[in-house]
Amino acid sequence: MTMRLVSFAIALALTTTAAQAKPCKMTPKQVVTKFMDEFYMQKKVRSSFEKWVDPGYIQHNPFAATGRDAAIAFLEPFVANNPSQKTKIHRIIADGNMVAVHSHGWNETGDAAAKRGFAVVDIFRVEGCRVMEHWDVLSPVPEAAANTNTMF
Repeated sequence: MTMRLVSFAIALALTTTAAQAKPCKMTPKQVVTKFMDEFYMQKKVRSSFEKWVDPGYIQHNPFAATGRDAAIAFLEPFVANNPSQKTKIHRIIADGNMVAVHSHGWNETGDAAAKRGFAVVDIFRVEGCRVMEHWDVLSPVPEAAANTNTMF
């Protein structure tokens, strides 16, 4: 009886795990591309994070708390309070499960510096169809550059 119960518990655990862990048919680059479109372009903070970001999301930005819920709690009001914030994605580059996104973010109704905005590189680690980890670097777009190459 005990052995049968143990066997049943193991079979149930394996079945439950298999049902929960659906294999991802997308590449990490495809996952991040979809996430960035829904989050940055469509500004669907909660739904994009709930769909594409793991609850245990690790955040490396020193000014942001770690975890998916913390990201949503910070970003929902920011996006709602900054409707003139815009983003243009210039390139998405993948190497295995690491994906880098080079973009330009600016605020159309801000001061001159806000209108010039920032060059941004977001780096994501993807496992399955979930963003697991995030790093980012930002550099302000200067009023005048030492070259004509642009930051993008």
